[in-house]
Amino acid sequence: MYDFINTELAEIAPLLPLAYTGDDIGRVTRGAALALKARLNLYAGRYTDAATDAKAVIDQNTYSLYPQYSALFSYAAENNQEVILDEQFIASSYSNSVFYLLAPYSQKSSQSTYVPTKAYADQVQTADGLDITDAGSGYDSTHPYVNRDPRLSFSVFLDGDVLPGGNVFHPAPNSGTADAVGNTYIASTTGFNIKKYINADDYATPSNCGINIILIRYAEVLLTYAEAKIEAGDIDQSVYDAINTVRNGRYDVKLPSIATGLTQDELRNIVRKERTVELAFEGLHLADIRRWKTAASVVPGPVYGITYEDNGAFKTIQVAVTREFIDPKHYLWPVPQTEITQDPDLTQNVGW
Repeated sequence: MYDFINTELAEIAPLLPLAYTGDDIGRVTRGAALALKARLNLYAGRYTDAATDAKAVIDQNTYSLYPQYSALFSYAAENNQEVILDEQFIASSYSNSVFYLLAPYSQKSSQSTYVPTKAYADQVQTADGLDITDAGSGYDSTHPYVNRDPRLSFSVFLDGDVLPGGNVFHPAPNSGTADAVGNTYIASTTGFNIKKYINADDYATPSNCGINIILIRYAEVLLTYAEAKIEAGDIDQSVYDAINTVRNGRYDVKLPSIATGLTQDELRNIVRKERTVELAFEGLHLADIRRWKTAASVVPGPVYGITYEDNGAFKTIQVAVTREFIDPKHYLWPVPQTEITQDPDLTQNVGW
């Protein structure tokens, strides 16, 4: 399947235009085909090919980072220079329900269907580019969301944020608000809510949103290029440049550049964290932790949420669920029984 898709994309890419205008904006471009090909080869572990494909997108000079991460998922930023491929929506014609699905409960009884966890928040570095566990990071567990990489507050609603409806987000269980953890089973169980794609424009009709959903953007291509080169052992200045562009290439995200001269393992750890933070809640992380073979160590166990103050004591939400990930079973889907019945040469994947 990898071979087939790779061949299809290689054949179609030269036939596609670099860009469209007018009503054709949103159609598949050459850059979209090449970027998808880069993702495919990264997932397949064909790192040299993935780096080549990503470099082809970079060398088009068609794309660049949108300068404001905080507005990247807004109506004002639709079809900007970072978007390589998206699904285009039009309210009242071909709409989506992203506001209703993701926004805090106080926003017209929105559903908090998918919510961030403490595990994600803890991976976000400080504004000084240090892990929160690093000595000298300045991280304060009693004020855990202060002085952090701004992508945290741009991606997640945090306590004190003004919501689209004009009210202030206070999710602590003792806050007495509609968004308080435990107020209703619909409110976020972790006290975090996704902020990406939640726009005030959709507050009036949260199930009738016209916001485009980005499928591939330039930041991912840069990180694909860096990761592929790292895994191929072809580490040069371009790897550092790609990672640093993502870390400090926007006016509202200015993390320090990473040091040069790092080992393959050190760079691997850095680029994986960058993908986790930069592309959070964009549908890629589950595939990432499966192909990195880290899911068995990062998924199982209790789920935690926000830290809040209660009568002078600081408490951390623990959700009443324990996740599991069985290795090697959950690294693969089961082969459908109907397929095995039709072809006796097929065998079931381990554990299913």
